[in-house]
Amino acid sequence: MDKDLPLYDITLEDFEQGMYKISLVDKPAIEENFIYFSKQSIEMFANDEKREVVGPIMIPNKEILRQSAENGYYYVRFTEETIREIMYNYSKKGLFNEFGIQHENDTTDVVMLEIWMKESNNDKSTDYGFDLPNGTVFVKAKIESDELFNAIKDGEINGFSIEIAANITPTNKEEMTEFSFAKELGKLEAQFETMTNKFQERIEALESENEILLSSLTSFEAKFAEVGDLEKAVEMIQKHIAEMHKMGEEEEEMAQDSKEEEEMKEDEKYEATEEVIEEVAEVEENFEAEEEVNEQEVEEQFAAQQTEEVVAEETDKTINFESITPEKVSLINKHFPSLY
Repeated sequence: MDKDLPLYDITLEDFEQGMYKISLVDKPAIEENFIYFSKQSIEMFANDEKREVVGPIMIPNKEILRQSAENGYYYVRFTEETIREIMYNYSKKGLFNEFGIQHENDTTDVVMLEIWMKESNNDKSTDYGFDLPNGTVFVKAKIESDELFNAIKDGEINGFSIEIAANITPTNKEEMTEFSFAKELGKLEAQFETMTNKFQERIEALESENEILLSSLTSFEAKFAEVGDLEKAVEMIQKHIAEMHKMGEEEEEMAQDSKEEEEMKEDEKYEATEEVIEEVAEVEENFEAEEEVNEQEVEEQFAAQQTEEVVAEETDKTINFESITPEKVSLINKHFPSLY
């Protein structure tokens, strides 16, 4: 295998892909020829012409050189897992008797007798002389054409080659020798040790930080033992601050209300004083008006009495003379005290 050429894994994308035909060719891609059986070649098949062929069709992890216009030269391989998937699809589709010659012509002169996968070293493929790895798929077929069987005996046809629809995927897998494995393992062990030391240092640092944190928490717990924990203490402090703010706001509101009440009281006193002044002025006016009315009435009454007396004197010319009566004197004294 040329290590400079890329290596691809053969993969199936879906159930529609897979192996659909087996051709008998002169140069099988897997570079493993099949063997043919006749009474001359193998004793166990003596006494009749068997015309049977046995050979591998897929070998796991064997690099197969390919060429294409797109990729140039490259290698492909079947993994054992992919081989199992291919065989499942092939069997499910029932394509056992789909054979061809040289990938050119289909033929009905080949009949499938057996197809199996090697799973242990006790596999019967060893009886046929094959020493191939587990996972290899073998085919045993009957050749019914004299012409085709003669071509096999003459070496013109000497192996199987499958026809398959599949994808190829680049692979980075490398075959690892014991030395390279030990080398890689040593690198991993060194990296692991370095990481372990870093983790140990980090663990020690965290333990130290943890001790400091526990000490701080213990100190805080002692300070807030009555509260119970730091969270409750913080809540109490926040609550107290809120209450203080609330009390301050209430005091400001009360002071504002008190100021407004005092202003209202002053306004009421002022208004009451004005009303009293107006009432006093009204009383004085009424009193003055009443005094004027009383003086006028007294004068009118006195004038009327004088007139009556004069009239009486003029009318009654008798010798009887009546002086001012005590009632008149009293009335005069009441309204004109300054005359006496």
